[in-house]
Amino acid sequence: MKKSILFIILTLLILTSCEKNDSEVFFKIGKDLEYKFSDIELYDTSTNIMYFKTVHDEFSSIDKNTFTFLDNGDVIYSGTFWPGYASSVPTGPFIYSPPSLFGNYALRIENWSPEKPDVRSDSRIINLLKNHDLLHSGLSISSISIDIIGPQLSLTFTISNNDQSDLLIIDPDKTGLNLFHYFTNGLSIFDSANNEVFSSSIQPQVPDPWNSWNIDWLSKLKSGESKEFNIIYSINSPLNPGEYRISFAFPGLEYQITIDQLLQDNSRIWLGDKRINKKITLP
Repeated sequence: MKKSILFIILTLLILTSCEKNDSEVFFKIGKDLEYKFSDIELYDTSTNIMYFKTVHDEFSSIDKNTFTFLDNGDVIYSGTFWPGYASSVPTGPFIYSPPSLFGNYALRIENWSPEKPDVRSDSRIINLLKNHDLLHSGLSISSISIDIIGPQLSLTFTISNNDQSDLLIIDPDKTGLNLFHYFTNGLSIFDSANNEVFSSSIQPQVPDPWNSWNIDWLSKLKSGESKEFNIIYSINSPLNPGEYRISFAFPGLEYQITIDQLLQDNSRIWLGDKRINKKITLP
């Protein structure tokens, strides 16, 4: 009988030690602001946006400061808050200072440094997020192609939902190209000398009012589902055969969405954008 009781106690101790510690500090701003796993709703690795369960008004008063990701008190990596009006960007990870694009319930960690691998994808970060059921994979862009026929340039690409959640995405077929290009600068093409040889001439249409949104602009992309899009641009000058670099950002909504609007009929509105820089060869 004593052996059975001892076995049960040992088993409970083992199970308790294996439980995830949601009270552990994962994210810290400066010296005083600490955020635990239990404060976080999810982290989308496709945009590096960390969503919190509630609005944090303190985010609106951060001008310049540092932030740190922690693993049981050990630093994984650090970065800085950086004013959006600055004419330069810091080396390494940074978060734009207020006004926030995400209503003080989400922070986007940027990194424009060319160094590889990207510290935001550190295996410790990924494992911690996974172990605490916070890891979300968001969207990816693939099958990007360009065809030029006469005065028209056709951009074709596929958006895939790699997330475990169904996502609502801006659909250019629903918004029309003018409104869609309010949320993105569209396609740019650069030659081998990094000269811009093409950029979108589609006139953006500003929403009315400017900070509004409409559910009719969005399409549901179920988990594991993909959708192909095609955008036609006018091109004034032909491009010679050769190697080029294309730049394009597939947009999501941002400041328009409040925390209570994020979920619509069990689907999450995808925020931010997915940027691509890709080399192509034109025949």
